[in-house]
This record gives sequence, C-alpha cells and structure tokens, in this order.
Amino acid sequence: MDNLSKLSDADLERRLQKSLENLEELEEEKRYVLRQTGLHVSGGTVLKYESQTISLSKSIEAFKEELARRE
Repeated sequence: MDNLSKLSDADLERRLQKSLENLEELEEEKRYVLRQTGLHVSGGTVLKYESQTISLSKSIEAFKEELARRE
C-alpha cells in the first residue's frame, strides 16, 4: 500500500469510500455464490473470498486510522 501520510485528505477519503464499496460488492457476490444450492464451490474460491475480504478490511482500517490521526 502507498505511504498514506503522503496522500491528501481527499485522496484518503476517496480510497476509503472505494474500498468500502468494493467490500460491499464482494460480500454481496460471496453471499450469492455461496447460497447457490446446486453449485459446487471449491475451497479455493472460498479462500479467495476470504483473502480479498481480509485485504479490503485492512485497507479500510489503515485509511480510517490515517484520517483519525490527522484530526
């Protein structure tokens, strides 16, 4: 991830918003795929969703922490 201290407040806010939207879309997709009753979902797919969720969550937390630090 970029050095967050070099980003402007507006850039941080934009990245935070985009990450929140991406996480919401990922969660929606994950719920849809995992609810399919006749569809076999491989363990790799489940792990992919989990790693993407963790990565986005860490990014969101880092953006929030940097914004809070600046206040």
